[in-house]
Amino acid sequence: IRQFNVETQFQRFQVVSPSSTLRALVGEDVTLPASLSPAINAQGFEVRWFRDDFDSPVLLYHNLQIRPELQIQSYKGRTALFLEELASGNVSLRLQDVRASDRGLYRCFVDSVPWNEEADITLKVEGHFELPFFVFHSLPSLCNVMPQRPGQTVQP
Repeated sequence: IRQFNVETQFQRFQVVSPSSTLRALVGEDVTLPASLSPAINAQGFEVRWFRDDFDSPVLLYHNLQIRPELQIQSYKGRTALFLEELASGNVSLRLQDVRASDRGLYRCFVDSVPWNEEADITLKVEGHFELPFFVFHSLPSLCNVMPQRPGQTVQP
């Protein structure tokens, strides 16, 4: 059974990140850093990482557990929180096997009820992107063979 200090629920905090922009290569693992200031226990809080849609999270930690059933399909199995470090206010997101489609804005929303805060981080993805692969085959020239009588000219 996990326990957390109820007093921290009512304490005001900020969600802070040492960097507003991060770079990662395709295929790498990256940590989007975020923490609470002051460094209070976040185990009893909701931690929601999302992109454009608040209701479609990249990762949701709620009621002391990760909620994968509410997560965007393309992030399943690729995201994690540092659960042991929630007690010290670390709400960073670990993203594995970065894809080109992962680039863009991420929001870390932390809710203690009644207080909530969020921080934004932009992920820039670099490296080799997969492009469509085309194969061209040349076909042998086709020629029409037409019978010809001696002295006859063939018109094209």
